Amino acid sequence: MPFTVADYILKRLSQHQVDTLFGVPAAYGAPLFDAVGAHDIKPVVTTTDLEAGYAADGYARTKGLGVVSVANGVGVLSMINAIAGAFVERSPVVVVNGGPNAANLTNLKELDVLFSHSTGEPDGDLNAYRLVTASAARAERATDIPALADHAISTAIRKKRPVYLEINRAIWTAECTPPAGSLPVTNPAVGTEQQLATTIIELIRAATKPVLLVGLEIQRYGLADMMADLIAKLGIRWSAQVPAKSALSEEGDGWVGIFAPPSSLPTAVQEADLIVMLGCVFPSSYASFIRNRTNDIVTAYDGKVKIKNGTKQDADILALMTALVAEAAKQAPRPVPAAVDPAPPPASGPLTYAQVFDRVGAALNAPNPLNAPNAPNASWLVIPDTFLGGASAANLPVKGRDGYLSGAVWASIGHSVAAAVGASFGSKRRPLVICGDGGFHTTAQALSTFAHYCRNAVVLVIDNGIYGLEQYIIDSGYYDDPDAAPKPYVVLNPWDFTKFAHGVGVRSTYSVDTAAELDRALEEAKDSAAPALIVAKVSPRSLPAQLP
Repeated sequence: MPFTVADYILKRLSQHQVDTLFGVPAAYGAPLFDAVGAHDIKPVVTTTDLEAGYAADGYARTKGLGVVSVANGVGVLSMINAIAGAFVERSPVVVVNGGPNAANLTNLKELDVLFSHSTGEPDGDLNAYRLVTASAARAERATDIPALADHAISTAIRKKRPVYLEINRAIWTAECTPPAGSLPVTNPAVGTEQQLATTIIELIRAATKPVLLVGLEIQRYGLADMMADLIAKLGIRWSAQVPAKSALSEEGDGWVGIFAPPSSLPTAVQEADLIVMLGCVFPSSYASFIRNRTNDIVTAYDGKVKIKNGTKQDADILALMTALVAEAAKQAPRPVPAAVDPAPPPASGPLTYAQVFDRVGAALNAPNPLNAPNAPNASWLVIPDTFLGGASAANLPVKGRDGYLSGAVWASIGHSVAAAVGASFGSKRRPLVICGDGGFHTTAQALSTFAHYCRNAVVLVIDNGIYGLEQYIIDSGYYDDPDAAPKPYVVLNPWDFTKFAHGVGVRSTYSVDTAAELDRALEEAKDSAAPALIVAKVSPRSLPAQLP
C-alpha cells in the first residue's frame, strides 16, 4: 500500500510517543482516523468537540504531546476554547483538521456557494486558530506535507504550545514521501544564559531570605530533576504556582507551600528579599503582588529573563537551568527546614465544603510504580476544576511528582472532567476530578467516554446547587446572611447526578452528605477498576477553608 499524507502525520506523531488520537470524526477528516491502525495509535471518539480538545490537552500535559481532529468549522470553532487554554498554559496539542479542497474554494470565490460548515471565509478556521496557536498553516498539496507537518509538530514540542494544521481533504490518501531524519525538538541557547545565571546565583547568595518559585514551564520542558538539583545545591526555600503543583515532590526540604495570591501567600514568600520565579505564567491575581515587589523579583519564562527592574533579555530555559545548577554547585548549600505534612482531621459530622478537602487529602496515596494507571489502587492524579474550592484543592497534600493537573490560569469551568479523559490515557496515575456542580454541567457527557473506553477516573462533584464561585465574587455577603437569597442567575437546575451517570454507562455512583460516607465512597472507588461518580452534598452557604 502507498505511504500517504495521513500516514506521514501519524508516523511523525508516533515517533514522539503519541499513541492516542482524540476527536469527533467528520467527512473532511475521516481518512486520518482510518489510518491510525498502521501506526499503533488508537482513536478515542469523545461526546463533543470541546471535550475532544480538553482531552487532547489533558493527554499533552501528562504525556508530552497530544493530537486532536474534529470537523472543520462547527468542530474546530466549538473546540477553540480548549485550545486557547492549552495556548495560555503551554500545552502542546497538534490540531489536525480536514479542510476544503480546491473545488470548494473555487465555488466559494466564483459562485458564492459555501462548502460544508463554512462561514463564507475561505480561511475562516485558519485565521481563528492563528489567535490561539504557535503555528497555523494549510497544506494544499501532498508535497507540502513533509515541511508543514514537521514544522507544526516541532513547534508544538519546542514552544510547548498548540499548533494547527489544515489538510486539503482531497489529499489525505495521496502518496507522500515518508519522514526522513528526526525533528528539532529543543531550542538553541541564546548565549546570554551563563552570564544571567551567574548574576542570579550571586543575587541569591547575597539575599538573606531568598525563595524560589517553580512555574509550569518546569514541568512542560521536563526540567523537574534539574530544578530539584538546583534547590538542593542552593539550600533554598521554594514554592510553586498552582499549575506547577506537584511538578516536584512537596515532601522535599525547603517546601513552604503553594503561592497563589491572594488566597495562598506563604510567609516565606511574603518575607523574602528575593523571589526567583522560574517558568511561571502569571494569571491576573498575581498583578498586585508583582507590581509591588518588582525590585525583589527575578523572572524567567517564555524565553525571556527579567532581573528586578531591568529590561527583558532573551534566554533559553533549558540552557539557563543548566547554567544555574552549575553555578549553584560552586558553594555549599544553606540549611533549610524539612517540609511539613500536616495530618488531616478525622471524619465527623455532616459534610461541609472544607471537609471535602480534608477527606480527599486523607485519601491521597503515594505513587506506586507497580500500579498500572487504569488499575485499582493506582495513585491519584488530582484534577480540580475552576470552582469555589480551587484554592483548597491547590493546598491538598499531593504525594510525589506529577500528581496534579490544573487549568488555573485560563480558568474555564468544565476543563477538569474532560481533561481527565486525556489524562487517563497519558498519565501513570488515576484521575481524581474535583469540581463544582456548575462546572460538571458543562462537560458531564465525558462520563460516557470513561464508560465507553473503560477508563477508571473518579469524578467528585460538590453539589451545592449554585455557581458558588460566581456568587462569592459578585456578593460574598450571601454566605454570611442566612436570610439572603443567591443571585437568581447563579442558581442551577438540580440534576439527579447518579441517574445521569447510570444513563451514560457509569454504574459506580455514590451520593454522600457526611464526612464518613465520603471516606467510604473514596475508599470503595479506589478499590474498584471502574469509573465512578461521587456526589458530595453540601449546604449552599458552606465555604472551603481557603478562598480565591
